[in-house]
Amino acid sequence: METKLNVNHPLFNALSEKFPLWWKNLKNDRELCIDIRKDNSINIYYNGASFLKLEYVSDAFRAKIHPKFIPLDTGDGYISFDFIDDNIFLPTKKSIEINNFHESAIKAIKKRIKLINTNESEKGIQGKYITVNFASKKENGFFIDSEFASRRDNLRIDMVWIDLQDKKFAFVELKTIGDTRLYLDKKQKNETIDDQLRKYSDFASNEKADLKKYFNCVLQIKRKLGILPTYVEEISLENFELIEKPILLIGDCTTPWITENAKRINDSIREFAFGSVYHGIGTNTFQIPYKTNRKRNMYRLNSD
Repeated sequence: METKLNVNHPLFNALSEKFPLWWKNLKNDRELCIDIRKDNSINIYYNGASFLKLEYVSDAFRAKIHPKFIPLDTGDGYISFDFIDDNIFLPTKKSIEINNFHESAIKAIKKRIKLINTNESEKGIQGKYITVNFASKKENGFFIDSEFASRRDNLRIDMVWIDLQDKKFAFVELKTIGDTRLYLDKKQKNETIDDQLRKYSDFASNEKADLKKYFNCVLQIKRKLGILPTYVEEISLENFELIEKPILLIGDCTTPWITENAKRINDSIREFAFGSVYHGIGTNTFQIPYKTNRKRNMYRLNSD
């Protein structure tokens, strides 16, 4: 797995040393998710929508936003911000006044995003899982990354969970009950849920050592930037084990839907998934299904 990720990259050094106001404002909003990327950049998400791409080029911050989030009707693609003495602004256009991402600016951006990624959408549910577990006081674990991608392997994994108690980490694939892959069978040509999970499992098995190094680097960068949950102590993922088979999480279930579909889905993914979790729309706390607990709709499917 190729990556240029470096804990001492100028972007991460600049953010930890200068601590500009706009960065402080973004960090302090616990409804936002801040993720580190392989190319030493940062993506900031709300309700699963990446609304800010942050880089450091030629000794200066660089950032851009999609016009639909501010909002602007433009065919120019992503819009770059202006930085003046480490303050961040948008060019003079009729849009949301950013001004260092003050509270009202973030609130206005969130409102726009919710028109696109509703709370009930897969991305909206994903965002809630990440932020709820980040703020949890249970201290059992947290999502260290979202939208982890490998172009070479043609995959994008929804979330990566760090289990602090059992010292393990795992890929978590999130679905809603409307995802057609949950209902397809082998007679059809389109990708099924077991096809998708098999691909993730093979990737984890082939890249196991590199994945541990990579996410350990992500952990160190997030600690450096002060964007880890407060309960996370000085740990290293070098002592953690990757669960090679992914976990399937379905986040908007109803009891009748689970009764009708869970066994069929579990049977189809058993060979490729470590376990499965079936949650209703209002449940956002997560844990690895080490044991089957039918009252909580958690199933251990594989002993690997």
